[in-house]
Amino acid sequence: MAQKIPPELEQIILKYQQIESQLASVITQKSVISSELKDVERALSILQSVSPDTAVYKNTGFVFVRVDRDSTIKELQEKKEELEVRLQSFEKIEESLRKQFESVKKELEKYRIVPGEGKSG
Repeated sequence: MAQKIPPELEQIILKYQQIESQLASVITQKSVISSELKDVERALSILQSVSPDTAVYKNTGFVFVRVDRDSTIKELQEKKEELEVRLQSFEKIEESLRKQFESVKKELEKYRIVPGEGKSG
């Protein structure tokens, strides 16, 4: 027969799973933002290296539109700042979740349960 898990242990396991899921989501979002930030930085680098009179085009769906180089640089710099703030925010959230994760993991260890390995005894 299967043993009945105490309700307090069920709650700890549930909390562990929720934090694990949140952490995975935050890491994914952080990765997406980092990738977007690198793209913006690369575009800025290219735009700043070309002469001011060089024709610059922006993709607007299915059409490329000629745009002003300087206003595009300004727009990308603003986007970069926004992404950096969002990235810092996700880093703080990740740090907080990791601390919570470790705390709950220690609670599980009191029940001689090592997450990911099943019961040890």
